[in-house]
This record gives sequence, C-alpha cells and structure tokens, in this order.
Amino acid sequence: MRDATLAFRLRYRAQVSPRYNALLHAVFVFGLGVAAYIGLLGQVHDSQPWQWLAAPIGLLVFNAAVYLVHRALGHHKRSWAALFYARHTGDHHSFFSEQTMSYDDWRDWRVILFPPWLIVVYLLAFVAPAIWLISTLAQANVAWIFGAHATLGYLLYEFFHTCHHLPEGHWLTRLPWLREMRQLHRLHHRRDLMHTHNFNIVLPLMDKLCGTLHWEAPTGPGPNKKAA
Repeated sequence: MRDATLAFRLRYRAQVSPRYNALLHAVFVFGLGVAAYIGLLGQVHDSQPWQWLAAPIGLLVFNAAVYLVHRALGHHKRSWAALFYARHTGDHHSFFSEQTMSYDDWRDWRVILFPPWLIVVYLLAFVAPAIWLISTLAQANVAWIFGAHATLGYLLYEFFHTCHHLPEGHWLTRLPWLREMRQLHRLHHRRDLMHTHNFNIVLPLMDKLCGTLHWEAPTGPGPNKKAA
C-alpha cells in the first residue's frame, strides 16, 4: 500500500462520524431501491410483450447517464458540481488506488456507496418525472416498466461497485462477469487512466461506443494481496 493512500485512509476514517453504520447505509439504499422497483412493477397491468422493451431501454438509459455523469462531472471539475467532483476524485480515488482496491473497515463503505439521500433525489428528480413524461407520450405500462428498470440500474450500479471493492478472494469476485468488471474498474483507478477510461461499472457499453474502454489482463498474485 502506498504511503499516500494509507495516510489518506487514516485521515478519512478519522473524520467519519462514530454514529455511521455501514449496515444501515446499505439497508436503506437497497431496501428503498428494491421497494421502489417492486412498487413500480406493481403498477403494471395487462401488459403486452412489446411493452417490456422498456425494461432494457431503462437499463441502457441509466448506463448512458451514469457514464456521462461519471466522465463529465466525476473527473472534470465544474463549479456547480464541485461537491460531486470532490467526493469522487478527491475522496474515492484517493482512498482506492490500482494496488489498493479493497476496503478494510466498515467505515470504508461510506466512500464506496453513494450517500443515502442520493437515491431519494434520484427517484424524485429523475425516475418520477420520466414516468410522468413517458405516460403522457405512450402507455402507462411503458412508463412504469421504464421507471422500474431505471431504478434497477441504480441498484445494479451500487451492487457492482461494492463488489469491485471487495477483498481479493471473496467468492463474489470469482463470478465471471464481476471478475472482468472488477478488472476494468481496477484499471480505472490507475492514475494515468482514471480521467480517460473505463467509466462504466456494470456493463462497458458506453465505454466501447465512445472509445474509452481499456483492458489489460490481471497479472501477478493480485493487487490486494500482501507480499510474503
């Protein structure tokens, strides 16, 4: 572990409130997200097969949106999004480097998961208006299905991103798709690549389309394994 990364981790953990609870953080985010997903799908009635095309469309829209936000705001400082830039590039990329990708303490989940309030803002400021707009232009079922899967996209992002920072050897890290996406995310945390490549977390579709996909096979015993 580089001395700078270790020093930042110690400083970051020291300023985390003693009241912070990683389990409550995760339960709130995933609990609210799953409840919203189920609730939105519960509004679908007498659906036609073609209406379910809104499901992959919702996931693809989220994939594109998170790519654009991650690339344009997470790695390029804008005055109106300075807080997001500071939390992402300033905190997250200082806490995790290519050689130090796993969390060591439950307090570290605070720098992995989005803040709990963000899923509330996302549901109210994006999902709800999208449902209203689509329902006025198309059928209600299409709107509910789209909204549900835009919400599922958020949950998949949080799940995959958490898995990308699990300790080496965790059973989830051996699952084929997660294994490849973890390697892409590890490369994204490399200092010479972080501002230019591998912005997707779940599916590298936009990276592929925009020419920002960079792959290198993992080498050695594993970046997070300590030398004997």
